[in-house]
Amino acid sequence: MSTYTLQYSSSTPGPIEKEIVNKLIDSFNPISLTIKNDSSKHAHHAGIRGATNITESHFRIDIISKSFTGLNLPSRHRLIYKLLDDELKNKGVHALSLKIKTPDEISKNNSSSSSSSSKNSSNESIKDENI
Repeated sequence: MSTYTLQYSSSTPGPIEKEIVNKLIDSFNPISLTIKNDSSKHAHHAGIRGATNITESHFRIDIISKSFTGLNLPSRHRLIYKLLDDELKNKGVHALSLKIKTPDEISKNNSSSSSSSSKNSSNESIKDENI
């Protein structure tokens, strides 16, 4: 069993959010997984009116896994959409926002951030927006 970091959007994730997390962990063995339920931000949208699921309809997923090594971004997205097909078609998930990286991509990005911060002469801290 590998070690990973998991962050839920709240202290009480709903059943669909838990199911999504379990599927992502089982399929991709991530080293980091953050899931954020953004449904409340979209409750007033026309596409949601009349929907049976308005509390777990929009998710933002940030995942880092070796499973995505060698795959381009569209291929990575297709894997996740295929994995979550039931949630999208039958359980009311309306939208996914995906940030999909490999550990090497995070390492490269962090090393380029640290080299650019060492070149920064004003002693300002540079915030890394990666997960």
